[in-house]
Amino acid sequence: MKQFFFILFLLVSVQLWAACPTDNTPPDPVIVDSVSVDPITGNAMVGWQASSPDTEFYVIELFNSVQGQVPVDTVYANEPLVYIYNLSNADSEIEQYAIFAYDSCGNLMNIFDYHNTILLSSQIDLCSASANLSWNAYDDFHSGTNVQYKIFVSINSGAYSLAGTTNNLTFTYSGLTPGNTYDFFVRAIENNGAGPFSSSSNILNVTGNFLKNPLFLYNYSASVLDSAHNQVLFYTDTAADIKHYVVKRALATDMIFSSIATVSKSFGMNPLVEFNDYDVDAVNNSYVYKIEAIDICNQSKITSNIGRTIQLTVTADDINSTNTLIWNLYEGWNGNVGAYDIYRKEGENLTFDYIATYPTNGDSIMIFTDDVYNLTSGNGEFCYKILAREGVTSHIDNLPLASSYSNEDCVVHQPIIYIPNAFNPGGYLNPEFKPSTILFDFANYSLQIYDRWGHPVFNTSDPNEAWNGNFNNNGAQAPIGAYVYVLKLNSLEGKEFVKRGTVTLIR
Repeated sequence: MKQFFFILFLLVSVQLWAACPTDNTPPDPVIVDSVSVDPITGNAMVGWQASSPDTEFYVIELFNSVQGQVPVDTVYANEPLVYIYNLSNADSEIEQYAIFAYDSCGNLMNIFDYHNTILLSSQIDLCSASANLSWNAYDDFHSGTNVQYKIFVSINSGAYSLAGTTNNLTFTYSGLTPGNTYDFFVRAIENNGAGPFSSSSNILNVTGNFLKNPLFLYNYSASVLDSAHNQVLFYTDTAADIKHYVVKRALATDMIFSSIATVSKSFGMNPLVEFNDYDVDAVNNSYVYKIEAIDICNQSKITSNIGRTIQLTVTADDINSTNTLIWNLYEGWNGNVGAYDIYRKEGENLTFDYIATYPTNGDSIMIFTDDVYNLTSGNGEFCYKILAREGVTSHIDNLPLASSYSNEDCVVHQPIIYIPNAFNPGGYLNPEFKPSTILFDFANYSLQIYDRWGHPVFNTSDPNEAWNGNFNNNGAQAPIGAYVYVLKLNSLEGKEFVKRGTVTLIR
């Protein structure tokens, strides 16, 4: 609409210009003080100095890369020499403006300079939490190109303060805080900051939603699944800007950690991450694990608690028919250890049975003795493992209490064989001769008895059959005296046990 007004104004002015045909002197060149961006509207704002006294009006032109010079409005000489273009896009692009002066006789001063707005932009460096600001040069001051740039910042809509000065076209603002909002603008000041004229850029808004650090990283459990297989479970903050997790391991004997694996973070991943370590000797070693979170800038942000596996060692006592279990404490839980459950497997059984719960007692190692005297079945082999149960505590996201298994350790008892050294057929005590075994299931059984001259007097392959003192148990009575026995047992695994000795027959 203003362009139409400008055309109408020219038509009316033609009649006035016809009255002064001898005045061909144009107005003085217009000196533009500066072009700035209005901080409230984001529109371009042009200020200039008055031209010749007979200047009638000024025409503001915007240079368009497609249309070229485009007049956008007219300002009369008696009005303030400041103009704001309401259709400006100076908050998103660089705009160039020029001012033309017309006098009352229609003379035009067409010597002019275009002045450009300053467009401020930024690149956020997530890793350094900084804003790298950049802008185009303002080299249109009448005084020349010796320009100083001042950078101002407002935090959370507060008052603007000076962030820094430079003669370059870039500036780095460091120390951005997540959650804060920052408003920046740049002011170009002529004469290297002495003024008096200046030009201000658009206001650039930056929100401090940068790298989100993890709030937690919890080593939930480290457990032995097999002699060469440990499993580590760790709970992660999936909302954090983490690139990957580094699994570190040490022997409990030296606590020298080394990185053994990297677990990448993925979109939609389960926060409870499972890592399986197959490069272990869990029978002979206790291992300590911890997890380190690495962000997308390759910086370590948080390290978890440790998790130490349980190493169980079992020793057999053939004389007392006991097994002694020794294991280290599980270490690392928030709730410490509530108790240890002990499980046992006998012989060829495939499953473990719970046998006892052992409370924590403050010692650095745990010791438990298992009496197996009355366990007469099996092949003398006993296998054990320990289950550590976490004590009462509260976990993030209501995770259940954790648990951890030890390695499985086995011992084999030699068969316990009781062989009488005398018997009295028909008597009240020991009326027959029969060896008995404990902790042993056998595949083959052979008992042979000879007299002093080496003649066989009894032979059986039935472990339940005893010698009653007669020849082959159904003949004449054998005379009193000493007899030689040979007992042969073959285990289910094919191992042979042989016992030789003498027994005295009395009547």
